[in-house]
Amino acid sequence: MEKSTAPRHILKKQGARKLLPAVSESDNKATRGRSLLMAGSSEYPGAGVLAAKAALRMGSGYVTLAQKNISVSSLQNPDFLLCNLAKKPWSSLKFDAVLVGPGFGVNDYTASVIRELKRQKVEKVILDADALTVCAEKNLFPLLPTWIATPHVGELARCLKISADQINLDRMAAVKRAQELFQCVVLLKGHGTLVANSQKVYTIATGNSALAKAGTGDVLAGMVTALRAQGLSATKAALLGAYIHGATANLWKARKNDLLSMVASDVIEYIPQVVYKLRQGD
Repeated sequence: MEKSTAPRHILKKQGARKLLPAVSESDNKATRGRSLLMAGSSEYPGAGVLAAKAALRMGSGYVTLAQKNISVSSLQNPDFLLCNLAKKPWSSLKFDAVLVGPGFGVNDYTASVIRELKRQKVEKVILDADALTVCAEKNLFPLLPTWIATPHVGELARCLKISADQINLDRMAAVKRAQELFQCVVLLKGHGTLVANSQKVYTIATGNSALAKAGTGDVLAGMVTALRAQGLSATKAALLGAYIHGATANLWKARKNDLLSMVASDVIEYIPQVVYKLRQGD
């Protein structure tokens, strides 16, 4: 890839604060948005749980975790709803935004879900992890312009059919190329997180290597889904989700916790503190 020389637009605290969903005394669980998460499986149950808890922390009024042959317990996870997709189709559920992918499986069923979401022109869709690998294998690109894709470098390498090393040499060029292929908003995770739409590429000003743990991407996907369900545009949901996600790692470090020790559940626990500080202008 040619080295990109395009200007970067950096999302900082002031810009992120303006993107926060408003909080009103008249809010109720329906007005805060319904998030449907097709995530997790019997092999990777934790991915769905992390995404669901993150969506709740990020403000979604309802969160439904849907899997084929549900592998988690509602007694152990009372805050979100469960749906067994082997018994009830996802299309029968009420939702404002839907996530597909984390731990969901690289298989024909995942592909069928993505195809049906495209066929029905469902507006608010986030694809992550296994969903992106399926898109690459089944040639399901382009996606709808209102969708969000959240690849890490390895997933993007599979989609673009180049090496991860090539992407890391010029992440800006890679995310622009991904946006052209996907035709939706692309959030490229990793050191120096980037968000690209058809007009601009944004750099997120938060984050550090504390986030280098399995599960943190599942958390981010849940956060972005919740923001989309609350009415933020695809670009704004990706930007704010990535900013807050990175800011949890900054707060972890500021409180004298070692960068080796943060885990995905810590990201979820720090979301309320980061959002409070951001809303107060701290």
